[in-house]
Amino acid sequence: MSAPMGRRRSLASTLAAVFLAVLWFHGGQVLVLASEPTFDIQAIRVDITIKARRFHPSPVSVPVGRPIVLVFHNEDVELHAFVPQQFLEHVPVHIDGNGAPQFGEKGFERVLIPSGGREEIHFVPTAVGTFEYRCDLPGHQMTGTIVVEEQAADHRPALGRSNRAQETP
Repeated sequence: MSAPMGRRRSLASTLAAVFLAVLWFHGGQVLVLASEPTFDIQAIRVDITIKARRFHPSPVSVPVGRPIVLVFHNEDVELHAFVPQQFLEHVPVHIDGNGAPQFGEKGFERVLIPSGGREEIHFVPTAVGTFEYRCDLPGHQMTGTIVVEEQAADHRPALGRSNRAQETP
């Protein structure tokens, strides 16, 4: 092997090692930040409490095409999960909080939320419809519903069914 070829392989190996070290050090957060949506307009915050193995409130309504922040508060004494089923497939998300998000080939798959934990999921809904989410832990027969509606000129009526939705700066 010639000297220039050996240096190129060495450089490629070093760069790969540095990338993997950064990825490991940040716990995969590098991948999440790479797909973080940008918000040019004010996000709509929807607080959802997990208590007594239920999601409260449900259903919640949000407008399509507007930045949304779902904020889950786990008030139970046990671990729970938010599994959006097919709702957020291929939709860029940004996850904040003390939970453990999991990603797969189709993007965000679920987040585990510890007892007393809080998790924020930032995204922009891309499709109108009624979407179910659930906790997929064994024995936790928990489901909730998110209704994504066409955006009216004044979005507040669309959010009327969720008394905990509010604008956030």
